[in-house]
Amino acid sequence: MTIQFKFLLVSILLSFIFSGCHTQKNITENTPISNFDLKVKPTIVEVDNLGRLYIVDQKNNIINYKPDLKEQYRYANKRGGNVSTLDVTNPFKIVSFSDDFNQIKILDNTLSEISTLNLSEKFADISACATSNDGNLWVFDPVQFKLIKINNQGTVLLESSNVNDVGLSGVKITDIREKGNYVLLSDRNKGFYFFDNLGQYMYTYETKDIKHFQFDGNNVVYFTSTGLKNYSVKFKERQSLSYPSDMNKPGLMYVLYHAGDLYEVNQSGINVKRKAVK
Repeated sequence: MTIQFKFLLVSILLSFIFSGCHTQKNITENTPISNFDLKVKPTIVEVDNLGRLYIVDQKNNIINYKPDLKEQYRYANKRGGNVSTLDVTNPFKIVSFSDDFNQIKILDNTLSEISTLNLSEKFADISACATSNDGNLWVFDPVQFKLIKINNQGTVLLESSNVNDVGLSGVKITDIREKGNYVLLSDRNKGFYFFDNLGQYMYTYETKDIKHFQFDGNNVVYFTSTGLKNYSVKFKERQSLSYPSDMNKPGLMYVLYHAGDLYEVNQSGINVKRKAVK
């Protein structure tokens, strides 16, 4: 990411404060909490690189919406346990992970089930899972304290050394993302842990109270109770990104960012603040 692009990202977000008359919809502190662009009660919301939303609702359905917020596909998960995380990094291979069932479901771009992998057949416990750049899967084993790459049948392809050996004792890894040359692990109360594509630990970025994060290989955009923030991998520095809304609004879960658009995820629905159009 160039310095110019980094400042462009910040400028886009700051521009929301000053360009309300140019946006499709303004989200203000006076907007009634019952008024949502998308009326759904989410437990998880993700956005892919094409701007499509993937929502896990309170009935454990996985629903795909087009950028115009029209429903496109739906997957009713009746027997796989509650979805803990949903990785949409590869929109042709959606990875749904159920921590309580220790199970992975792989879905295609129409949310049709491709396969199910019962991790209990190979591991005592897995706390996080995500797709890898090469079409395999990353999992974190909190029993062995290792980051492990497996294929779609659960066969181990490579694994890290014990993370306790590099000072990561006591971590609770709940999220993994791979993009570019990095595999990013997250402990939501301690921060982010960067590994390379071979599972070798690189460094730690400490932060707290992570409600949600997105990773594009260059930036970690993450949301805490104090707002939306950006961490540049290249420059190894953090920026606070201004967000024109009340962080203490009742029901606010987190905010997503995509291509200048902001998605305010509430317990009872989602509001979208589009990039300013001049």
